[in-house]
Amino acid sequence: MITVHLVFKAHIDPVWLWPWQSGLDTVVATCRSACDLLDEEADVHFTQGEAWAYLQIERTDPWLFERIRRHVEAGRWHLVGGWWIQPDCNGPSGLGLQRQIELGREYFFERFGVFPRIGYNIDSFGHAACLPELLRASDQDRYVFMRPQEHEMALPGRVFRWRGRTDGPEVVAFRIAQAYSTRELTVEHIRASTQGLPEGIEHTMCFAGVGDHGGGITRRQIDWCREHQDRIDGLRIVFSSPDRFFEAISDHIESLP
Repeated sequence: MITVHLVFKAHIDPVWLWPWQSGLDTVVATCRSACDLLDEEADVHFTQGEAWAYLQIERTDPWLFERIRRHVEAGRWHLVGGWWIQPDCNGPSGLGLQRQIELGREYFFERFGVFPRIGYNIDSFGHAACLPELLRASDQDRYVFMRPQEHEMALPGRVFRWRGRTDGPEVVAFRIAQAYSTRELTVEHIRASTQGLPEGIEHTMCFAGVGDHGGGITRRQIDWCREHQDRIDGLRIVFSSPDRFFEAISDHIESLP
């Protein structure tokens, strides 16, 4: 039996095909909607990174920021990444990436008293070899990404130990299957997350939530998960988060490829 940790999140590009003001509006609306659903659904979890997003909420809607903080304290709103934004990880220098981490770490420590242990660059198109060293230097020993996808590069497994250089430090990395955002959950999407699991690993993550321009978790997705929770052969779906997934496989880290 494989446990599928369903991670509800919102992918928000602050700027892409729209001005930054639209990105700000999207951040506030998406996180308000997520808070509303967490208030109503006691077993649902939500995951969100990027210090920039939290700063915009803090400045423009202090009450929403306080609601988020309460959900964080209750263990149902999960902080990941901890960087200022999710940057391009190919072009910047190592120093530039380090500043992303430092700025985010300062913000999260000041506002939440913690710094997430999980690096989180799910929309970055590549990942520099210096990242494992930068992550470990910042007490981040886990990493979640999507690209390169399976058709672009073969990797040892869905979850593996990543070393940027031969004698360098390692982080445990997880590659998201198919997509990090989805409007409709399907059995195919759930099953794809189980492909490529190393031997002995009985947990995986499947990501859901509307994006790119925000939206996040929806009631329809919640209802679908409840309906299919124990109805897919060999699988069990649970509302979860990246930190819960990595904790579930912690006893198997040394055996990962």
